[in-house]
Amino acid sequence: MNRTNRRKFAGSAAGIAAAMAAGMPSARAASERFAAPAVIARQDGPVEVVFSNIWGTPPGGDEPENEHPVELLIDAFNEQSTDVKVTGRNEGGGYYEGLQKLQAELAAGNPPALCITPWNSINWADEGLGIVNLEEVAGDEVAEVFSVLREQVVPLVQVDGLTKGVPFAFSTPVVYYNADILAEAGVDAETLFSSWTGFAEEAPKVQEAIDGNPVFGFLGDMQWTAQSLIQNNGGFVMNDDLRPVMNSPEAIAAMETIAALDREGLYDRSTASERRASFTAGSTACWIGSIASLGGLRTNVTFDLQTSTFPPFLDKPRNMSSGGSFIGMYAREEEQQQAAWEFLKFALSEEGYAIWMQTGYLNATTFDLPTLEGQEAAYTQLEEGLTRETPWPGARGGELLQIWQDYVARIWANDISAEDGCNEAVEEINAVIG
Repeated sequence: MNRTNRRKFAGSAAGIAAAMAAGMPSARAASERFAAPAVIARQDGPVEVVFSNIWGTPPGGDEPENEHPVELLIDAFNEQSTDVKVTGRNEGGGYYEGLQKLQAELAAGNPPALCITPWNSINWADEGLGIVNLEEVAGDEVAEVFSVLREQVVPLVQVDGLTKGVPFAFSTPVVYYNADILAEAGVDAETLFSSWTGFAEEAPKVQEAIDGNPVFGFLGDMQWTAQSLIQNNGGFVMNDDLRPVMNSPEAIAAMETIAALDREGLYDRSTASERRASFTAGSTACWIGSIASLGGLRTNVTFDLQTSTFPPFLDKPRNMSSGGSFIGMYAREEEQQQAAWEFLKFALSEEGYAIWMQTGYLNATTFDLPTLEGQEAAYTQLEEGLTRETPWPGARGGELLQIWQDYVARIWANDISAEDGCNEAVEEINAVIG
């Protein structure tokens, strides 16, 4: 499994430029084949580009007091651009729902020019969605623009040496907790999150302070946090040959850990939106999710919000997963592609990325940008080393992810035993892979 730590992650900009120019010959050869980027032709008005993402306000949603950084980024680009206008679009839901909608729009011939694409779906995007290679649009300029990125980030968006998008969101799961509730319960956070054993022993005390409510819940993409849980116990979700191995004894035992907490009434098995809402309202004490949620949570809660590293298993080191997404290009017309590339360049400029960093995501660039209070837990995990988020194989990668996602939810809600659920997941996934 590929691992990244802070020392590797902090590689120089010169290093990545050299890697793209010399260490990745297929990418270099491709860029030499492609013509220089075309100049956007003047027309009656700016070229309009749609950027489909998961962060802005969805249709019918309440306008937040503060705009999300992705909307601020789009606004900043539009203010300085005369030839291109970007419109952000969030249809609601998560990454998987967004890619499903994209797939339907591609079939209908009207895809958004840009769509946020999780790293775990890069094979699906490449083989099933026809994502555009950036070298075909921008030639040698790709290496120049990417020179500001950390050395270990670029391979996450490449397949066979060709660049499938702009690295944008880099994260890892952490524990968010309500320090006021823990203080009322007389529970020390360091003890509570020292291990899953420590959590099981201390969580009932926390539950008493919140009138018997569940103590913790996960973000909606539970298969992602399940990956870290399983790896922390010495197992893996997929092996290096991209075959499912989530039915190993280590993986089954890890999955059973959460199921056991559910049987004690400590786990919140409600919907993803309800779990987060319960935490922000102070009904539950902990929420395990991406460090990227830090900025939004700080604006949504009135209690003392703190973060912790992910609980390990006793006597075993943490082996956490990275996570996040890149901006993929799906425009089919050259004018749309060139306009979309202008926005991608701005997103990776120091001005643009500084706006984006207000989210809480980890800094994927070499820019010296301030960190947010509460990011320490995420950077601790980065220092320990992060493995790559599971890159589900093939054009049906999204289907494979969803199979495992469904089993994770069922196991943790005790709808199926950990052993049966993990074994059945392997059977179903292998049947799809063939």
